[in-house]
Amino acid sequence: MMRLLVALAGLASALQPPPSLSKGGTSLKFDAADAMADMIAAQHALKLESVRKAKEEVYASYAEKIAALEQELAQRTDVPIYSSNAAAVPAPAAAAPGPELTFLEYPQTPASKFKPTQPLESTVMSVKRAIGPDAPGEICHVALQTGGRLPYVEGQSIGVLPPGIDAKTGKPHQQRLYSIASSRYGDDGGGTSVSLCVRRAVYVDPETGAEDPAKKGVCSNFLCDSKPGASVKITGAVGKGMLLPDDDEADIIMVATGTGVAPFRGFIQRLFIERTPAAAAFEGRAWLLFGGPTSDSVLYPELWEQAAANKPGQFELTLAISREQTTSTGGKMYVQERLTERADELFERLAGGAHLYLCGLKGMQPGIEAALEQAAVARGLDFKTWIKALRKEKRYHVEVY
Repeated sequence: MMRLLVALAGLASALQPPPSLSKGGTSLKFDAADAMADMIAAQHALKLESVRKAKEEVYASYAEKIAALEQELAQRTDVPIYSSNAAAVPAPAAAAPGPELTFLEYPQTPASKFKPTQPLESTVMSVKRAIGPDAPGEICHVALQTGGRLPYVEGQSIGVLPPGIDAKTGKPHQQRLYSIASSRYGDDGGGTSVSLCVRRAVYVDPETGAEDPAKKGVCSNFLCDSKPGASVKITGAVGKGMLLPDDDEADIIMVATGTGVAPFRGFIQRLFIERTPAAAAFEGRAWLLFGGPTSDSVLYPELWEQAAANKPGQFELTLAISREQTTSTGGKMYVQERLTERADELFERLAGGAHLYLCGLKGMQPGIEAALEQAAVARGLDFKTWIKALRKEKRYHVEVY
């Protein structure tokens, strides 16, 4: 309590304009914005401390009971508690409500705080493979500790400055932008971290079939190879084109391939998993169409299952698995084929005010827009006029790379 009083007294003092420096009336400029930012930062720190203590108390009170239940379960089933047999795992029940999260509810999108010339030095918390063993390539979920110094909202991106010198320019490597794959409260709910979904970029010689280390992605390999405790310089956050709608009743239709699912993970955490004002207010439906080569390529499957369990009828996942599923004509199944299959529903939702999001490799956009054009023409619409209207209303959001 004494620390809280001292902190508040200090803030009250900081908010007072400085005294005159001379008899002539010259005075220092009072920056109310900086003072308010300091006050918010102090309140945030106090909130984080109280949350940390509350977590420790809860864990301590239930530790013995949890250990006993785990031991009993292991004895009854005679199998490891965390089984790798996905078919044997039942669909998750609705999660117990977590703490209410309100301390990062910004009145407007936060401005970018960190630039390449003055980046934030974050610390790697964890790097985990995010796809199954039978999926081609490697995608990692990278969690970075920011200390609560990086304000951001769902749908924004951050820059990562990989260490070393660019051999082509002789200068330090330029930043690489990555979509944020967590809600503003981070994976731990404390508002002190940011997560990324990173595909390791490698080059395979088509003739020899061997990887060429000289042509591998500098930043993606740096992140995927990082160990907990490593330093990562980041910038941002930036971007306003992929944010959630202001309308709590609007449907959101999310189309993603591979790591393009990153911003949508943040959307679903905020609207379906966390106890946020946005989750309480959201009355629309969220429809995620995800495309990948194999079933093991599906990212964050447990999150989608939990979202459906938490709010039945408000979340739907539609998969397009190109190497395992086929269309009615026998062709490979891609996300644009799924959109074509359900074009009636898609256009009905869009006519009702839904927002359409595309995120993924640049090569996905032409095929999806071709499918949209075909469906629009079949309904007597001029595609260019229709898509222009969606953009003007800021209901068509595209982020490709």
